Amino acid sequence: LIIILTSTVGLWWSQRESTRKVNQTEDKRLEKPFIVPQSAMESLPTALAPPTQNYQTAESADSLSQPQRLLVFAAIDNLEFTFRDFSNALGGNPVGTNAEITSALLGDNLKQVKLPLPEGSTRNEAGELCDPWRTPWFFHQISGSKMEIRSAGPDMELYTADDFVH
Repeated sequence: LIIILTSTVGLWWSQRESTRKVNQTEDKRLEKPFIVPQSAMESLPTALAPPTQNYQTAESADSLSQPQRLLVFAAIDNLEFTFRDFSNALGGNPVGTNAEITSALLGDNLKQVKLPLPEGSTRNEAGELCDPWRTPWFFHQISGSKMEIRSAGPDMELYTADDFVH
């Protein structure tokens, strides 16, 4: 009985020590700084950078005041953040028409993940996300992770000179 008890305590002690060594190794790995490659840093958006460099706008859109343009740029950025959150949760962007994408964002998806409407967007009677002029956004899926977002602009017609595209 003493031999069995001694063996059991010895086995328990050796497992405890090996677990402690593994935990110490993991702790040392966590102490190392996380280094972001310079190429990744360059691709991160800069909060204070003027957004006009990232958006395609026609010259006629320049008739809008700076605050109006910034409002549209912020709305597009908020949509992109929402799509990023959706993609992180479900492994890809929502697809379909504007109404189908809006429905997916609001919980009609495989995991029933519900995201709030992006700031700067509203929903119309047809269930579509709309830009600041209350015109439905146009979403064009370029790849599994990239989506073109288009606002019809102040004339409320798609594919005219005053559209905002990102």
